Amino acid sequence: MKRIMRYLTLLFWPLLLGGCDQLWVGEQPADDPRAVFETLWTEIEGKYSYLDYKNLDWNRVYQTYSPMIRPGMNEMELFRVLEAMMNELQDGHANLFTPFTYSAYRPLFLSRPTNLDARLILERYFLRDSLAFFTTGPIQHTILDTLGKRIGLMAYRDFTQSPSEAQLDFVMDRMRTCDGVVLDVRANGGGLLTNARRLSGRFTNEGRKSHYHRMKTGRGAGDFSRLEAVFTEPSGEEEHRYTGPVVLLQNRGSYSATSFLALHMRALPQVRLLGDTTGGGLGIPHGASLPNGWNYRFSVGQALSAELDSNGAYWNWENGVPPHTAVDLDPVQASQGFDSMIERAIVDLLSR
Repeated sequence: MKRIMRYLTLLFWPLLLGGCDQLWVGEQPADDPRAVFETLWTEIEGKYSYLDYKNLDWNRVYQTYSPMIRPGMNEMELFRVLEAMMNELQDGHANLFTPFTYSAYRPLFLSRPTNLDARLILERYFLRDSLAFFTTGPIQHTILDTLGKRIGLMAYRDFTQSPSEAQLDFVMDRMRTCDGVVLDVRANGGGLLTNARRLSGRFTNEGRKSHYHRMKTGRGAGDFSRLEAVFTEPSGEEEHRYTGPVVLLQNRGSYSATSFLALHMRALPQVRLLGDTTGGGLGIPHGASLPNGWNYRFSVGQALSAELDSNGAYWNWENGVPPHTAVDLDPVQASQGFDSMIERAIVDLLSR
């Protein structure tokens, strides 16, 4: 478990960038386009954890892109070929980093509605009562008076930003006075997994199994480490936790560490997930250097659900953690000053 958590700490950043062995024969210069291409293709073929899950024929990919490599091609030409090859993985954690740019699979977030209007939330919810609105570290929060019930609203948009324990205590002490809490992590693209674990731990007084994790260990499709259970564990002192009804708002922009937050919150019986399926990004990214000095990373781990599907298999959450209730932002209601996702969350909380 310690080994897994060491890898899990930073999902947002290009980590673990080290050297890699040459995988070809002969005296080729380090920046030779063929050497660079062969290294990247071979590394992905042997270590990427989702080739089988995504039914990707990596040999076909080789046949597509190998003919595009030629002696004397410039850096930008080489980058575009490698970028296109990596994007075949359709993985937000599959990136190529160069001194002049980097690659990213952007269709991951563009295939679904944004489902977020930050200005609407600020004007019509957070500033509804300006005296109740606080920004504490990276967390915005307020308390809404709804039909005589106190509904806490928290927004945490960036897990690269870490609240102190004292700041989390302050936020949670306010939430403890509420009848229900809406935790909004839409468009939180990830960051420190420790922030997801610290936050989810403020909503439970006991450990609960969240999911299983395994790492790719060999070149074969089934070469993985044994499954290791991961738990949502309490964090902070008990007097600074909230265990009442919670709705987690998520969208496709909820990625990487935020998908892990969804898994951790999903394990808690008083929590409901609402909105769109998260963006996924639950594979542990591995990184290294190419012969020409460029860096890359891609997923080498998998997160599997704690529950079984109808076939008795664990759900693979790489394509995103689904909500309990699917809701999109209604543009008509938004034009009238209402966030339909927040409103639906409040209805859910009031019904419990």
